[in-house]
Amino acid sequence: MANVFHAHLNELNELLVEMARRVSDAVEQAGAALLETDTAAAEAVVAADDQVNALQFRVDDRIVELMTQYDPVATDLRFVLGAVRISVDLERMGDLAKHVAKSVLLRAPVPVIPDSLRADFAAMGAAAVHLSQKLVTVLEERDHLQASQMGLDDDELDAIQQRIHAQVPSLGYGPQTAVDVALLARFFERFGDHAVRISHQVVYLVTGDVHLDRS
Repeated sequence: MANVFHAHLNELNELLVEMARRVSDAVEQAGAALLETDTAAAEAVVAADDQVNALQFRVDDRIVELMTQYDPVATDLRFVLGAVRISVDLERMGDLAKHVAKSVLLRAPVPVIPDSLRADFAAMGAAAVHLSQKLVTVLEERDHLQASQMGLDDDELDAIQQRIHAQVPSLGYGPQTAVDVALLARFFERFGDHAVRISHQVVYLVTGDVHLDRS
């Protein structure tokens, strides 16, 4: 019975890792679509979000099964309950990547971001991809040491967002461009916040230490 239970726990973790991989692919593709006004890539991101949602439903089903059939305790219970929060954050990360992609589709064939901010958004996209790829490793290996350092990676996204916001008033954009730029920067910044929330969950699952989340 114990072996079957732990096999199901491993399957639950594999579902979370698969969600993280798909979210990482989504933000990478959405960032590229944003820079290149690539509507085909943007449409692919929007369509693929259904797969992330489907994985979340499978996570929910597995959690119900584990809770009702095996009555987990201690570390196992922490993992099962933590998986609920992790899957919610991953689903929201997927939604944020989809929001970026939808912004591309909404303004196409006109680029959403002006040339003067292209480098900043390229840096933001690269930082989000780096963070999401690290998150895959953290979940796959339950690497609490790497997880505990993910806030430092997120600081880069925060700094770029602040830099973008500081530039907007002086660049003379119209209201629609200013709103688009602010929203897109916010999407990437929130993407990083959710990744950090997940990293806090991993630290708690492995060590029992609680991180105060101020995101």
